[in-house]
Amino acid sequence: MCAKKKFSMENAIKLPMFKGVGSEDPEQFWSIVSVVWEAHEVTDNNIKKATLVSALKNCALIWYIKHSSNHPNARIADI
Repeated sequence: MCAKKKFSMENAIKLPMFKGVGSEDPEQFWSIVSVVWEAHEVTDNNIKKATLVSALKNCALIWYIKHSSNHPNARIADI
C-alpha cells in the first residue's frame, strides 16, 4: 500500500506568479494551480490557500487582501 506524501519545506510547491493584469487568464492560472496541487497530492485547504496566496502579486494580491478582509472565513473554492 502506498503511503501518502506529507507536505514539508523539502517538497515545497512553487507556483507561477499571477498579477491579475493584462492578458493573464485567471481560469488558466487556476487550472495550473489545481494540477500542481494534485501532482503534489495536496489535500489540506490551509496549505492550498497558503501556496495560492504566495503566488499572487500586484493587483491580484491587493484583491485577495480586500476579499479576505471582507470574507475572513472564505473557503479555497470561494477564492
